[in-house]
This record gives sequence, C-alpha cells and structure tokens, in this order.
Amino acid sequence: MTPKQEPSAELVDVELGEYKKTLTEEDNVTKTLHSDSPPPSPSISKLLSMSRPEWPSLVIALVLMAGAEVTGLYAPIVLSDCYNIIVDPTLSVDAVKSTISEKMLLVFFLHWLGIAGGAIRGIIIAVAGERVVARLRNKLYTQLLSMEMGFFDKKKSGDLVSRLGNDTALIQTATTSSFPEVLIGVMKVIGTLSLMLFISVKLSVVMFIVFGVLLVLCVPFGSFIGKISRQYQDSLAVASTFSTEALGSMRTVRSFFAEKKEVSRYSDHIGNPDEHRFWYPFNSPQSTYKTGTIKGLVAPSFGAFAFGTAISAMYATLWVGFYDVIDGKLSLGRMVAFQSYVFQMGISLATLSRHFIELMTAKGAAARVFELLDRESEINLEGGKSPEGKMKGDIVFDNVEFRYPTRPETAVLKNFNLRVSENETVAIVGSSGGGKSTIIALMQRFYDVSDGAVKFNGVDIRELHQGWLRRNLGLVGQEPTLFGLSIFDNLTYGIEDPSKITKEEVIEACKQANCHNFIMDFPEGYETLVGEKGVRLSGGQKQRIAIARALIPCPRVLLLDEATSALDAESEHLVQTAIDEVMVGRTVLVIAHRLSTVRKADKIVVLDKGKVADEGTHDVLMKRCQIYSDLVSRQLAK
Repeated sequence: MTPKQEPSAELVDVELGEYKKTLTEEDNVTKTLHSDSPPPSPSISKLLSMSRPEWPSLVIALVLMAGAEVTGLYAPIVLSDCYNIIVDPTLSVDAVKSTISEKMLLVFFLHWLGIAGGAIRGIIIAVAGERVVARLRNKLYTQLLSMEMGFFDKKKSGDLVSRLGNDTALIQTATTSSFPEVLIGVMKVIGTLSLMLFISVKLSVVMFIVFGVLLVLCVPFGSFIGKISRQYQDSLAVASTFSTEALGSMRTVRSFFAEKKEVSRYSDHIGNPDEHRFWYPFNSPQSTYKTGTIKGLVAPSFGAFAFGTAISAMYATLWVGFYDVIDGKLSLGRMVAFQSYVFQMGISLATLSRHFIELMTAKGAAARVFELLDRESEINLEGGKSPEGKMKGDIVFDNVEFRYPTRPETAVLKNFNLRVSENETVAIVGSSGGGKSTIIALMQRFYDVSDGAVKFNGVDIRELHQGWLRRNLGLVGQEPTLFGLSIFDNLTYGIEDPSKITKEEVIEACKQANCHNFIMDFPEGYETLVGEKGVRLSGGQKQRIAIARALIPCPRVLLLDEATSALDAESEHLVQTAIDEVMVGRTVLVIAHRLSTVRKADKIVVLDKGKVADEGTHDVLMKRCQIYSDLVSRQLAK
C-alpha cells in the first residue's frame, strides 16, 4: 500500500486562508441567523398536514384512545355501586359478596380492555411517527438539494442540518402523539365534567370555575412557549453551524491551536451554566441554556400550578361532599366516584398541559421547516430542453452582467463578452477577485446572470435542462470534494445509473488521468474508502481522481478552475500531464495563474475589474497588454 502523502504547503496555506476568512465572518454569520425576521408559525391544520398519509391509522389510534378512556371513566360508576352495596343494611353478607364479585369482575374486564387498547394505540402511534419523520426528512432534504446556489450562500449548513434533525423530530412528536393526546385530553375533560354534573351539579360548579380559569391561562402560555422554543432552535442552529465548520476543518483548527476559540464560539450560543451562580442566566445573551432555562422554569411551574389547583379543587369538593353525604343529599358511592373523576381530571390536565407544550414547541420548529418547504427555487432543476446528442462546445457570453445574491450592490462582471469556439482551449487570467471563478459558476448555471445571456450552441443556458447541461460539462476545481465512499463510488458519482458503466471504462478514464497505478497500490484497489472529504488521500491523488471523475461522463466541455494551484511541484507535474492528455478533442476553459498552463492555450483572455481587458495569444499579449505582462512578470518573479 502506498503511504499516504502529507498535504502540500500550498494546500495548507489555502486552507489556513479560508479558515481566517471564516473566523472574520463569525459576527456576520451570527447576525444573519438572528437578524432575519422569524417565519410565521403555521396553523395547527398545516402542521397536521405533515401526517396526512397516516391519518387513517391515526384515526384508528384515536378511536382506541377514546375507547380506553371510556373504560377508565365508566369504572368509577361501577365502583360507586360497590360502595353503596357495602353500606346497604338491607342486603345479606352473601348477597353483598356475590354482587361485589360481579362488579369487580366487570371492573377488571374494563381495566384490561383499556390496557389492550392503549398498547395497540401506542404501537400505531410509534410506527406512524417514524413514517412521518422519515417522509418529512426525505421531502425536506430533496427540497434543500433543489435550491439554487445563492440559497446556500445565505444559509449555513449547520442551520440546515438542525432543521433536518431536531425540528423534524419535534414535528413527528406533535403530529402523531401530542395532537391526538391533546384532542383526547380535551374530550376526556368534557366527558369527566359531564359525569360530574350527572352526580352533583353543586360540586361540579366549583370544578367548572377552576378548570375554566386554567383553560383561559393556556392561551397566552402556549404562545409564549412557541416563541421561546423557536428561539431555542435558532440558537441551536447557530451553534451547529460553528461546530460543523470546525469539525470539518480540524487540521486547520489544530494548526492555529484554535481549539479554545472554537469552544468559545460554540459555547457562546449553547451557554455556560457555570457562569451563573443562581442558575438563571441574568443579562446573558441568547443561548440554548438561557431559553431552555426560561422554558424549564415556566413549563413545570405552570404544570405544577395546574395540577395543584386541580387537587385543591378536589379537596374543596370533598369537603362539601362530606356534608352532602351527612345530610343525605348524596350517596357515599357517588361521592367517591365524583372524587375519582376529580382526580382523573387533575391527571388529565397535567398530561394535557405537557402535550400542549410539546404541540406549541413543534409549531415553533414547524415554522423553520415550512420556511424551506414552501420556498421555490429561483433556478428549476427539471425545467428546460435537452437537445439530441452532445453539445458542440461553442460557448458565448453575450454582454453579461452579474451580481451575487449576497452582494447585490457589487457587479462582479460588467458588459462581459466572450466567445469560445468548438475544441478551442481558452485561458482566463486576472487578479484575484476579478470574476474568473464566477465565469465557471455561470457556465454551470449555479447562478443566473443579472443581465445579458450565456449561450451554448446558440441556445440561452436558461432554456436548457440542467441535467443535460452538466452531463456535457466536466469540472476540475482547485479543491476537489470527495465523499466518504470508495474510490469507485467517487469516480462514478456523476453517473445517474452507475450500473450502466463498466469497470473497464472507469479504469480507462483513470489511466488517462494518471491515477490508475496509485489506486491499484492500495490493497482494496478501487474499493478503498477515501474517508471524509478524501482525507486518506494526498492533494495530488485527490486531484487526479477528480479529473478521472470529470472524464467518465465523456463531457464535451472541460472546466479547469485553478486545478494545480494548491499542489506541490511533483504532484503538479503528474496532474498537469493528465490534464494535457484529456484536453485533446474538447472545448476547454482554463483558469490558472501559472504561466506554464496559460501559454499553451489557443487564446488567453485577460480579465480586469469584471471586464475583458484584452485577448490573444501569449506572445501577442506580452507585446500589447500591460496587465498581462505584469501578471507574467510577477509569476516569473516567484
């Protein structure tokens, strides 16, 4: 097995530069995630629409829940007869025992019937919940991947991952468990109150007043819980963004000895409980600890208040009930049944408040999910036409102006015109930030132009199907991205159906890209796992695999964006040799700083401040273009 090569000094410099930029943008990230106006909370009906395919099974679960509650409500009536029979002096001992046995058998039957119904209901809800969350996550992930590139420029990956994981789990609980429990809870409260009215109107009036007050208090409380839950999810999303960036760039973090800095960035939004002597985070910025503590203080307090009030009402009715029994206005059995219903009412309200809190929490999370589900991509992945066969490779930029969605005030390209003929190799040079990589992005339609048009074979790129377009384009970037799969799976990543391509075709592409030999040096060959982001491979190895991956779909146009700039001299030679071979018979657009790469092009385009300053061959430009000659002089000086 070939030993893994260490990353080149140039590659480390690039990564360190990117990390410095990440650190300087920290405040902007936080402001972006917190300053956006929060999405409106969806209605309960919209929230429940997430579980629509499971409604039939949830209705069955609801019926079973109702049946189980009915058995629980009927049992005290049966037991009240037992109390009355015990104190009835007209019945013999044998008659009392016989009647009690019949009543108790009925109670046991009702009890286990309710238990069985509850168990089946629990199974249905658990499975339905998993079906809902799996379907929702697939739908949300599909929606995310359909968004235009400008969307990902504005949103952070940690925030999106948080919505995929945490927010969808809250919606799962709300739609399949909390809402049915709230619904049944309300029905049980109404049923219990009706039975209490049947037993004693006077005692029931006391309970009506108490529970009416509690229900009125639930409205503002639910609104507050929804708000605080949304703040909690937002803080967690910011923290997830920073942790995702740091864990994905551990070499850079370690190089800067920045572990403490990353812990600080993360804990700023998680919160540090050790900084607060009295638990409550007075005057601290928003964090999951602060919002979670507030929720932790309010929710149990409200639950305890509701439960305590219900029990107090039970004691009050018990007091009044004793007097009614003494005065002969109420039988002992009916009084005991009434108190049983009061106790059930207290438990029901406590359970109801807990599920109500979960439902309001889910509304806050659902707002973040629906914000993505309801959004339409500005660039449709499926629209457009697919011309027959391969494209010829004629490319035209017609008076293009472009502004990034995140920087609409700055025109990156202005009145930009470029023509690339079939099988021509064109190199684009210019200073950093001049718009070179933007040209590559526009050719792949990662963004739409602000004005003008980009055309392939005379057809506006906006009229072409994106799948057809990208199958005809092969990209090799400065920092190729490999996935944590096998080498073979990475190579065939651009093939819609990998089973339609033979291993011989893959091997041939790898030979052209000068990577077959080192792949075969691994014990597992093409089945070797490359690790996350290709961490088990050197920079040069990753770059050559990226070249092979670009070749396998047989693209008509090859886009090379600084493909060798981050490599050491030996790796650059190997990669450049591979590039020289695969450029033959294709239209090639090259972005590069290195003179050895640029001077071989059929035409060199000099870009300055978003416009074409000049174009021609190397020799022509050296004579008439000061910008180009200065670039070459700086390159030679290095």
